[in-house]
Amino acid sequence: MQLTVGTRLDAYEILGFLGAGGMGEVYRARDPVLKREVAIKVLPTSVSHDPDRLSRFQHEAQAAAALNDPNILAVHQFGMFNGAPYLVSELLEGSPLRQLLDRGALPVRKAIDYSVQIAHGLAGAHEKGIVHRDLKPENLFVTKNGQVKILDFGLAKLTQSELDPEGTKATQTHNTEPGVVMGTVGYMAPEQVLGKTPDARTDIFAFGAILYEMVSGKRAFQRPTSPETMTAILNDEVPDISQVSPDIPPGLQRVVHRCLEKNSEQRFQSASDLAFALEALSDSGSASAAAFRAPSSRWPRRALLRLMALITVVSSAALAYFAIGSLRKVTSLRVSEYTQITHMGHAGEVAGTDGSRLYLRTYPEFSIEQVAVSGGEIEPVHSVTLPAPKLLDVSPDGSTFLVQSFEAGISASAPLYSASILGGTQRYLADTADAAWSPEGKSVAYATSNGDLNLMNSDGTGAHKLASLGGVPDSPSWSPDGATIRFTRDRSLWEISSSGLNLHRLLGGWYTSEAKCCGKWSPNGRTYVFLGPEDQIWMRAAGFFETQPENLFN
Repeated sequence: MQLTVGTRLDAYEILGFLGAGGMGEVYRARDPVLKREVAIKVLPTSVSHDPDRLSRFQHEAQAAAALNDPNILAVHQFGMFNGAPYLVSELLEGSPLRQLLDRGALPVRKAIDYSVQIAHGLAGAHEKGIVHRDLKPENLFVTKNGQVKILDFGLAKLTQSELDPEGTKATQTHNTEPGVVMGTVGYMAPEQVLGKTPDARTDIFAFGAILYEMVSGKRAFQRPTSPETMTAILNDEVPDISQVSPDIPPGLQRVVHRCLEKNSEQRFQSASDLAFALEALSDSGSASAAAFRAPSSRWPRRALLRLMALITVVSSAALAYFAIGSLRKVTSLRVSEYTQITHMGHAGEVAGTDGSRLYLRTYPEFSIEQVAVSGGEIEPVHSVTLPAPKLLDVSPDGSTFLVQSFEAGISASAPLYSASILGGTQRYLADTADAAWSPEGKSVAYATSNGDLNLMNSDGTGAHKLASLGGVPDSPSWSPDGATIRFTRDRSLWEISSSGLNLHRLLGGWYTSEAKCCGKWSPNGRTYVFLGPEDQIWMRAAGFFETQPENLFN
């Protein structure tokens, strides 16, 4: 039934009709007590036919009303009118997200902003034990001031049970072609298609489909018919976003595809973690898309500023040093521009970056911290749950940490794990003294406390020895082409091919105040910049080799 203007529902006066859908009709109304306009949704009378369902709906409506979250539609009251239940909620001014998406993809920054808000709203509901079950653009509303509101919490399960006993169709929207169910079917998680009980990760899958559509302008799963769409959800991977929209930052692509994992165990396990990952992208501030594609290798803290200064001259100096084939001390350098990143607190050593954030390791009480490359406050990383984690390296694609766990205390060797920056399962790899990713991220060079330098695949398989050195190798560093690995041992700088051949000492009498190799290859691999005696910076041509270099520092 459609209510006419002037009709009263209890104390509320109907001012006009706003719209209708599978969940009922929505009206603009006036609250005479608080003298404000509200929205009233009148649900189908069929809902009230089953006392158990009506009781459950009332309970869920009360739970949703108790959320009091800025990104969830505020519910004011529940009531009955002529045998039909209704909800009174805040009145929103703006547009449904579906209406915005009908115009095409959203700008990346706006998509991330909206997504952070949605994730926070989901997190607030999930913490209260409420799962939406029918998240889709039609149930998301963007107000005129850019605030996102999630609609219809607590209604989806009821509506699916009543309107479609098999729970496969849920809500249809206007402009639906005959025989084609849009809306829910295109945003269902695989477990919903299989009839399993939804949980918070079900909402995360739907969120991933929505975010995919926001940044690409295309629906993640859309086929001519509902059965074909559900089959695609079960079996097909969504097209890589970079194929649809090449300017999307890789970090955002990883978030989307993690949400859309078929196995719910491989998705984000909570909306809070999802929000954290999105905020990490949002916090990059003015960082361009190119910045997201520029992960770097390890930079020890004491050398970081000086090495960053050298990066502007490495390319031009490389040819000269390579030509004369000698070792030179850098005695003078003018820095024309620099940017302060942190503004307060103590920063640990920089271990790597995913392009939008720098990841830091702290000790002697090991922990992992982060700061946006655009600057800001240093914050802890919550995605790694290992005890006493020491961050060794960040993978070249910026997706995975190499982390040692010193749960038993500081020692020469500790268990090494690979851990996704976004959270989830942490895979044990080996017991190591130090480790580093290869340039393409498919291999890990690692040292053991018995003096071996080893190589293994990124998943921990295929481990094999490169060399037995007699002393513990430290700070392995790959050349950009992956052909060679440099490391320190017994105060000397050594080099070996990644195939285990041509082991030789580059520099003897090697030492720094930290007894560490603080080296950095130039991007073209022609030069190698490092700390020498008294922490002075040195540069050498990569191909230069001395058979008896012990006196170079004397």
